[in-house]
Amino acid sequence: MSSATVPLLLVLGWVLLSLIVGVMAGIKRKFTLEGYLVSGRGLGLIFLYVLMAGEIYSAYAFLGTGGWAYSYGMPIMYAIGYGALAYSFGYFYARYVWKAGKAFGCVTQADYFQVRYNSKTLAVIVALIGIIFNIPYLQLQLQGLGYIVNVGSLGSISTRAGIIIGMVIMMIYVYTSGLRGISWTNLLQATLMFIVAWAVLFAIPFKQFGGISELFKTLAQTKPDHLILHPPMGIAWYVSTLILSGLGFFMYPQMYPSIYGARDLKTLKRNYVLLPIYSIFMIPVILAGFTVAALGLKLGAPDEAVLKAVEITYPSWVLGIVGAAGFAAAASTASAILLSLAGLLSKNLYTIVKPNASDKELVIASRASVVILGTLAMLLALYTPGRLVSLLLLAYAGMTQMFPAAVFGLFWKRMNKYAAGAGMIAGLITITYLRLVLKTNPLGIHFGLWGVLVNVIVTVVVALVTKPEEEIFQKFKEAVVSL
Repeated sequence: MSSATVPLLLVLGWVLLSLIVGVMAGIKRKFTLEGYLVSGRGLGLIFLYVLMAGEIYSAYAFLGTGGWAYSYGMPIMYAIGYGALAYSFGYFYARYVWKAGKAFGCVTQADYFQVRYNSKTLAVIVALIGIIFNIPYLQLQLQGLGYIVNVGSLGSISTRAGIIIGMVIMMIYVYTSGLRGISWTNLLQATLMFIVAWAVLFAIPFKQFGGISELFKTLAQTKPDHLILHPPMGIAWYVSTLILSGLGFFMYPQMYPSIYGARDLKTLKRNYVLLPIYSIFMIPVILAGFTVAALGLKLGAPDEAVLKAVEITYPSWVLGIVGAAGFAAAASTASAILLSLAGLLSKNLYTIVKPNASDKELVIASRASVVILGTLAMLLALYTPGRLVSLLLLAYAGMTQMFPAAVFGLFWKRMNKYAAGAGMIAGLITITYLRLVLKTNPLGIHFGLWGVLVNVIVTVVVALVTKPEEEIFQKFKEAVVSL
């Protein structure tokens, strides 16, 4: 048996296991739309935990953080910092989303905004933002998956073939089983990712340098700039990117079905208390990236740093296990994104064309959307690749434009659909101008946060000059905000 055969079999074996588990979770079930998109609102702590952990810690976390650690050094530490802000916000915000889902039957992110502002037009805007800016995030997962399968199989499977195989596998089990299938596969995926991070990746600096302190001593000699924040990613960029990511964390469409899916509020709160434990798995990933940088190795693509660290440290068969874990990281997030976008396309956009669509028809539309959006993301990953962290931050810049409307709408009675919509549009125009025309971050502050600042100003001004919709606010408050 050749040295490439074992890693290849390990990767393909894990892919096949994921497919079987995902399909078996729903193959004999007849899903309602609620059952398909939010698993019937019956997820207990274990399934909810692995579902959210798998959604959050993705190909970006597994490859992108290591790639940026290899390329730039300390600026990647924002990825550790923003989690504290995100989870603190999520602990308080998620309860309102869950209550809205329970009270009004919400199954998508756009549903939440529709019931708060009583506006189908605003729901359409939210759905379009979610789809347009989350497609790059889905593309990110597929690119990472392609890298992983290629390197994990020691080149036996090309990057392009890895992208196609991974997307087809995910489309099959998401199409078949919805959120239930994703939660079942994530039980496997999250477990493998966590074990590999701490049992394999964390040991790399010790095997290469004898310890973490020696790693940083070597890095200080070979690449001293890696240990400081330097232009164009200095203090302003670091802080603004941390804030942007922390605020935008729970604006992603895939977070909402997971929250709706919780069995009760107690389960949801416990989940957010425990999630930070899983988040520390990024530390070994970053250390692996630093290791490759300290060794002075040259890579064809920086996002391959983590897999290169494994390749030079362990026997080839270990690379197969890490490749399987990387596939798990990408697939767990990509599948959740795919389902949430399919929900937006069917529930909030298809119903414009056919307002009286039956529940059964919406399930069919959701499944068709899985295939359409999955194919689109696959083509983008194949023909318009980009750096993983860059794609992630582009997605965050767009998603975070929903933050002012989401938060102000909870407590400020003057907030109405006009203020929410105007703020989002102003923020999107701002980030588009800065990204495509100016092509810079003014004062070193991330362009996405400039968008949020303009968004907040416009939101407040429009809310103050338009008539408040107090009846709509009171109805929402009684069901969602009031204890």
